[in-house]
Amino acid sequence: MKSVCFFNNKGGVGKTTLLCNLGSFLAKRNGKSVLVLDADPQCNASAYLLAEEQLEAILRDGEHKSLDSFYEPIRKGQGYPVELPTIVSSARFGVDLIVGDPKLSIREDLLATDWAATRNGEPRGFQTTFAIKYLLSRLNKYDLVFIDMGPSLGALNRSVLLGADSFIMPLSVDIFSLMAIDNILKSFTSWKIALTDAIRKHEENEGEHFQINGHPVGWDLQFVGYVMQQYKAKVVSGERVPVAAFERIISEQTAELRQMCEFFGSDYESAKLGELPTLSSVVPLSQQAHAPIFDLGAKDGIVGSQYTRVSEATEFFERIAERFLGRVVT
Repeated sequence: MKSVCFFNNKGGVGKTTLLCNLGSFLAKRNGKSVLVLDADPQCNASAYLLAEEQLEAILRDGEHKSLDSFYEPIRKGQGYPVELPTIVSSARFGVDLIVGDPKLSIREDLLATDWAATRNGEPRGFQTTFAIKYLLSRLNKYDLVFIDMGPSLGALNRSVLLGADSFIMPLSVDIFSLMAIDNILKSFTSWKIALTDAIRKHEENEGEHFQINGHPVGWDLQFVGYVMQQYKAKVVSGERVPVAAFERIISEQTAELRQMCEFFGSDYESAKLGELPTLSSVVPLSQQAHAPIFDLGAKDGIVGSQYTRVSEATEFFERIAERFLGRVVT
């Protein structure tokens, strides 16, 4: 099993749309078993993958165990829970899902406090910080676990990223995305240094390396690559080129992304997984139908030129799936 976070410090870059549709394409067209872990307290992935009635029934079910409840025995010092969070299925997307929970945002305090304990080399801190890693270690029946996250560099997302194998960064061509890359690089550098020092202290204090299911923890995160939202362009000699307003940002983003690849020892040329076309006319229909864009049809309200958009989306997700699988071995 490989776990992949979809993460950017900037919102509005199509993160959840990319995650759900790529996950569905890999499941339905590439035969992969895919689980979506909704670790965003806004729960957008859950609302996209499940019909309103199904989602409401799950959340009102007294037997439902959320990702938030997974942290409760950890908070009480009782260790990791025996039971996994409840897993449900999205029929139209063809993936499984651990439903999100708005209460998960409250766990920021626990994770922030115990990060300080982690940095001191204390076992309790490590246990809390690597709770997501423990959860992921018990999901090996899947080929892929895709993790949706909010646009934050807080304690919750730090824990998710430290626990996962890799991440994909959806991007848009604007100054805020450019600033986000810089913020992410600075945070990753700081976290890596702090974790390395914390592991050393834990070994000194406890005489052993902290492990999850027999595997020592460490800075294991890898960069799968990035997906760019389509920018405004003009056509010169039959080719799309950026308008002047975007040329400088694209140039600076390229430099920042090269630094990201250097930080992770990743190949820059293969890190561009694809460009997200303008799909604004069909995304709302996809959300309303709780179905992947590439599977939309007349029954979902698709008419006229929207079929062209669906076809374009199919080609896009086919290309990105191929490039993704070339970077992530499942």
